[in-house]
Amino acid sequence: MSYKIGLILSMVFVVAFLLLGGDMLCLSAAYSSLDSNSISIGYLIAKSGRVDTEYLSYLEGSFNVTFLSISPSDANSGDVVEFTIYRMYDPLIISTGELRLTASRTTVIGYYG
Repeated sequence: MSYKIGLILSMVFVVAFLLLGGDMLCLSAAYSSLDSNSISIGYLIAKSGRVDTEYLSYLEGSFNVTFLSISPSDANSGDVVEFTIYRMYDPLIISTGELRLTASRTTVIGYYG
């Protein structure tokens, strides 16, 4: 009889660990996607040589990210541009609210052009 109660209680922990592992796997995949998007965005900004609001809104729509900051906002050829993008992630068990995944990159305008 006691082994059945122990088995039932241990299954609660097993399910919790499986949810945590699945959440960590999904979080890792979401961050990897955000990281690859930040590299692609850096390449596109360097190649186009533009960092105006119209181009940034195009990139936000294309890559489903949000620009947190970009400096300088009036870059010319040869300038170094630093930008930060983020995407929200809704976890299964890690947190009750949404998490903000953030990636920061630096690119040189006109480097790939």
